[in-house]
Amino acid sequence: MATSDIEIKLLRAFVGVATEQSFTAAARLVGCSQGAISTRVRALEDQLGVRLFHRARLNVRLTSAGEELFPAAQALLDRHDRLFQDARSRTVAGSVRVGAAGGFGAALLAPLPERVHERYPGVELEVVCDFDARLRQAVEAGGLDLALFVQRDEAASATLLGQPRLHWVGAPDFAFDEDGPVLVAGYPEGCPVRAAALAALEGGGVVHRMALSTWSDRALDRALRSGWALAAMPENQVHGDLKVLNRPSLLPKLDRIFVQLLERPGLDDEAAKTVGREIADIYHGR
Repeated sequence: MATSDIEIKLLRAFVGVATEQSFTAAARLVGCSQGAISTRVRALEDQLGVRLFHRARLNVRLTSAGEELFPAAQALLDRHDRLFQDARSRTVAGSVRVGAAGGFGAALLAPLPERVHERYPGVELEVVCDFDARLRQAVEAGGLDLALFVQRDEAASATLLGQPRLHWVGAPDFAFDEDGPVLVAGYPEGCPVRAAALAALEGGGVVHRMALSTWSDRALDRALRSGWALAAMPENQVHGDLKVLNRPSLLPKLDRIFVQLLERPGLDDEAAKTVGREIADIYHGR
């Protein structure tokens, strides 16, 4: 009996839309136009004979058939990418310098050195943590091959990895002090998440006090788990022993932030390109 092979790019388009819940965001993730993403999803639907998404202008949801397909499609893509990476890993070599903005940017890149060492032993990786402005200057001057930014605004020159929403988080037993200011913990000045949190509190007229400013993840985590302070945090960075705090009458809603990867001008180095793909995979949990 004849069978029809499903093209990987069709599955990648489907998984991208299902993950981002947006054709536009999926196009950025996959690296093609929105029209191409739509065409690929329709082609997959035609080939399978089922509808995979409920489409609305501001809402894209999986159908029951899409929900059934998603885990299998994701697993197949992961296996495909692993086979491809394993085949290429022995030939990829060179020195790569990566920058990460202090705070959540550095936290996102924490798994990168071990991952690159295991998968691409021929790549010599150096990770530099600094402020956004200095990292951007270093990339533009060619001193860094790549830099990961967590910013409040989208940069046209960078590749957008995601737009996670910010949440207020604290200990599971966190209790608000009705008579005192809201105590806030976070990274020091220069962190865009801190800036977004303080701007929201000030804009909402919420009495607050910055009780802890530290680059130490251990100190920040301890402050939150002890229950005496709260913090703003991207939704994909909330640890299992913390909880999202919902108090609309006191805590203003937070916006999304932009996680972006910037390449040095004219980058065509295979090792650097490979590390860039690993960074994207780490961010997306692959």
